[in-house]
Amino acid sequence: MIRFIQLLVALSILGGVGFFILQGAPDPHENEPKYQFLASKYRPESEEHRNLYLHHASLQDIPMPVGSWEAFAGPGRHFLLKVNEKGGFVMSINPNANDHSEGAITGILKITGQAFKAHHVVGSAKQVIPKSGHIIVKDYSDSEYQVIHPQTMEVLHFKPVSG
Repeated sequence: MIRFIQLLVALSILGGVGFFILQGAPDPHENEPKYQFLASKYRPESEEHRNLYLHHASLQDIPMPVGSWEAFAGPGRHFLLKVNEKGGFVMSINPNANDHSEGAITGILKITGQAFKAHHVVGSAKQVIPKSGHIIVKDYSDSEYQVIHPQTMEVLHFKPVSG
């Protein structure tokens, strides 16, 4: 029994000495920043999109597209946009035209010339709107809003949803 107690005392002394020896060892993470930032889910807008926004933001203000709008882009991509009178919006994005991969963006639209700036954007499909929130309207009428997709630069033709 005494040998067992001596073994425990010896192990605890070696453990204590080892702890203090390791305290003096250099930290391999010492040169890394204290805080690491996660990559944003937003994709940055291209230089071409930024220049287009600056041009369209200087044009005459467009009316807010109040109501429900729908657009199809490419093979199987479906967009639904619902906007209220104060600029609150919900944009539903279904990239594969099935119900399993649908995401939604909610926020507030502010008209800046012939473009929108989306504020307070939340939702799982944020990567469609660039971090700056710029949404360019190429052309508009009572029956159609043509919005330029920020990543692909293709024109999305939003038409009012009847019903």
